[in-house]
Amino acid sequence: MSGTVVVFGAGSGLGGEIARQYAAQGRPVRGVTRSGTGIPEGVENHRADLLNRSAAIAACRDASVIHLAANVAYPDWISTFPAMVDNAVAAAQDTGAKLVFTDNLYAYGPVDGRFDEQTPERPVGPKEKLRARLGRTLLDAHADGRARVTIGRVSDYYGPDARMSLPDELIIGPLSRGRNPIWFAPLDLPHTFAYSTDTAKALIVLGDDDRADGQVWHTPADVTLPVSAFIALAGSVAGRPRRPIRLPAVTTRLMALFDRRLRGYAELEHQRTKPWIVDHSAFDRTFGPECEAGCTLGGSPRDAAIPLDGSPDGLLVACHGQGPEGAVEGGVVDDPGFRPLMLEFGVT
Repeated sequence: MSGTVVVFGAGSGLGGEIARQYAAQGRPVRGVTRSGTGIPEGVENHRADLLNRSAAIAACRDASVIHLAANVAYPDWISTFPAMVDNAVAAAQDTGAKLVFTDNLYAYGPVDGRFDEQTPERPVGPKEKLRARLGRTLLDAHADGRARVTIGRVSDYYGPDARMSLPDELIIGPLSRGRNPIWFAPLDLPHTFAYSTDTAKALIVLGDDDRADGQVWHTPADVTLPVSAFIALAGSVAGRPRRPIRLPAVTTRLMALFDRRLRGYAELEHQRTKPWIVDHSAFDRTFGPECEAGCTLGGSPRDAAIPLDGSPDGLLVACHGQGPEGAVEGGVVDDPGFRPLMLEFGVT
């Protein structure tokens, strides 16, 4: 696909990884942030406020694909996200570019086990209802012919520059500092964690492939593990295994009284107190189990030999790709494998 790729939110997180990968492909990519900082090498740095519609449209001049991967702090979601999405749609409509929205999975509301794109959306909390509304806004824009849109829904992710993500804050970050990881729910429940580099590759596929248009897609993730097994694997790879600390859910609610960021965690408590198994088989069937961008969805220890330097990024890269037997793959639960897997890692 010719033309410039515009990435809103290219200064960090998935937005930064998306921009970095486009640049590595030799494609013209413009990274748009409000601060102008954190833009990857080889990416055009453009400062603009996505909340300003005219500025957002101007930032997308000559664009063929627009990635809306910008994020804001939990407490500011409701006041900022609707305008961000509306302005991104306006930019796509003005330029004729395709809009790819990096979404999460909150719109479904409480689920218990495996879920896919056909799972009914039953949001309960305000952030869940907001995400469902944003999705409808985007798909309506596509259905009305105002803009070409596709949505990639991403599970909790870890990886290079994955700051402020759930696994980074509670598991990877503490392990990299030699501290005990924390989890606010039963440790034996399966929970899908995604690797940010593969997630970005999948989002690029959605932007480049017309078959993605007008639909919601679950982006691929490696095998789903019980949280305890994921923590054990991360600690083993880090060379510094630590016993996880399980805090009761009430602790989150109490801490939220003093930390407004944690109020978002408390609202989404059900995501951690029930099995959370993201089915990405629709993506696999459509774009291939190992998509053209190189997403690795199997369980091979392809990165196991990467030396660790003690930094979080070194740990994150080395953890990826190692899928022990008994994991949940492709969103299908293999219950008998859970307990043996935990025993294999010495987690009881």
